[in-house]
Amino acid sequence: MVDNVRVTVSLEKLNPYYDEAGNLLNFTRQERIVIYFLIVTLGLGAVLKLVRNRNLDTNLRPTRFYEEEQRFKEISAQINSTGLMTIIESSDETDPAGVEITEPKSVSSAAGSAKVNINTAAESELTELPGIGPAIAKRIKTYTDLNGPFKNKAEIVLVKGIGEKLYARIEGLVTLE
Repeated sequence: MVDNVRVTVSLEKLNPYYDEAGNLLNFTRQERIVIYFLIVTLGLGAVLKLVRNRNLDTNLRPTRFYEEEQRFKEISAQINSTGLMTIIESSDETDPAGVEITEPKSVSSAAGSAKVNINTAAESELTELPGIGPAIAKRIKTYTDLNGPFKNKAEIVLVKGIGEKLYARIEGLVTLE
């Protein structure tokens, strides 16, 4: 005689994603809650990004400083295209004081004189170079006192406060001889 034996097998044991204790992928209940929260947050963020990107193009308007920015770009383009120059504009309703841009004194004095020997020049001579103030001039003198004379002009970038941009400005104005 055959007895009907009922064997109950839980679905969790048949599912490979559950372990013996019934934990999904060996995550505790708190870990699963955090994972679900992160998934929901990521999904909401993606939806918000899509919605904002669609509305962004329709809501673009010039800022209140748009005119000033355009004027600044025009003046900058004029200055950059012709080098150092003087621009004097007459006053108008948007700028009652007028705009005056003049060449810096240190550039004109250094450009008009002979080249400055960075190995032997005094601090006062070094300050005539554009972008070199008393502090940087003192650092240059200290550097040459400690390390000896510069072997080439590009070594001046080793002095604190002199970077590639400043070196490019003074490269033609300095010499080692």
